[in-house]
Amino acid sequence: MRVLVTGALGFLGRRLLPLLYEAGYRVRVLLPAEARQPSLPRGVPLEVALGGFRDLASLQAALSRVDVVLHLATAEHRGPRGSLQESDVQSTQQLIRAARGRYRPLIIYFSHLGAGPHTAYPVLRAKGLAERALRQSGLPYIILRCGPVFGAHDHFLFPLARWVRMMPGVVPLPAGGHTLLHPLWLEDLVAVVLTLLEEPELALGQTLSLGGPEHLSLRDVVQLLTHHLGLRRAIMPVPPTLLRMALLIWQNLTPKAPLTTFWLDYVAVHRTADPDILPRLFGILPERLASVLPLLFPRRTERSTPPPGG
Repeated sequence: MRVLVTGALGFLGRRLLPLLYEAGYRVRVLLPAEARQPSLPRGVPLEVALGGFRDLASLQAALSRVDVVLHLATAEHRGPRGSLQESDVQSTQQLIRAARGRYRPLIIYFSHLGAGPHTAYPVLRAKGLAERALRQSGLPYIILRCGPVFGAHDHFLFPLARWVRMMPGVVPLPAGGHTLLHPLWLEDLVAVVLTLLEEPELALGQTLSLGGPEHLSLRDVVQLLTHHLGLRRAIMPVPPTLLRMALLIWQNLTPKAPLTTFWLDYVAVHRTADPDILPRLFGILPERLASVLPLLFPRRTERSTPPPGG
C-alpha cells in the first residue's frame, strides 16, 4: 500500500513517516517545488513528489498509484504569515480535484474539535470548510476531529509553556482559562492512524471526534504545567478580544511571539468529545496529560510547588 503524506514536515507528519515505513507502507511525501534541503527524517526511504497544491498536474502525478492520502497540510501554526484559505481550504479543494482521476484514494483529513464552516474563529472555520468540501466530494474519506494534540515540540503545550515561563508572576489567560479542552497525546493519535490504515472500515465516510481520557480547562492545563515546571504563577483573566489584539500586534512585530492568534482559536470555545472513544473503537487506553509531562519537560526550572488543590 502506498501512502501520500501532505504537510509531512510538520509536528504530526515527522512522527508518522518512520512509523509508516516500519509498518511496511510505501511512503510518499508532497513537498513544494521551491523546497530547499527539507529536513526529512534520516534513515527513512521516502518517495518525494515535488509540487504544490496550485499545480493540478503535479498534484495528479503525486497521487499516481496512491491508496491513501494523509492530509496534514495547514498554515495554522504560522500565525499572520500563513493563509488558512489557501493552505487549508483551497488545498483540500485542489486535492479533491486531483483525486477524482484514476486512483481515487482514501483521504484521511486531520481537523479539530469545534470545526464548522460558520464559526467565527478562523482556524475552526477553515477546517470546517475543508471538511464540507470532502464530504461533498464523492471520494472515500475519514475526518479526524482532534482535541489539542500534545507531544514533543507540539503546537499546543510547548507554546503555552513558553508563555508561562516568560510571564513574571502572572499568566494572562482568555476569560480566566475556563474553556474546556480535550487534550490528546501524539502517540495515541498515531496509534489511531495506523489502525485506520489497516481497518479503514472502522470509520469510512465518518467524522470521528477524538480526545484523551479527560476533559481539562485551559486553567487546569496551566496549573498542571506550572506545578510540573516548579513555577509560581497566578492566573489573570483577560478579555479574549484584548488578548487577541495584543498577540496580533506582537506577532506582527516578531515571528518569535510565544502564542499566535490562531492558537487562541484552539481555546476559544469548549472543544470536547466522548472520552471513551479510543478504548471503545480502537482498543487504545489513552494517556493523561499529567503522566506525559515528565517525558516532555524533564527538567524543572524553579522550586517545586504543591499540586493545584493539594
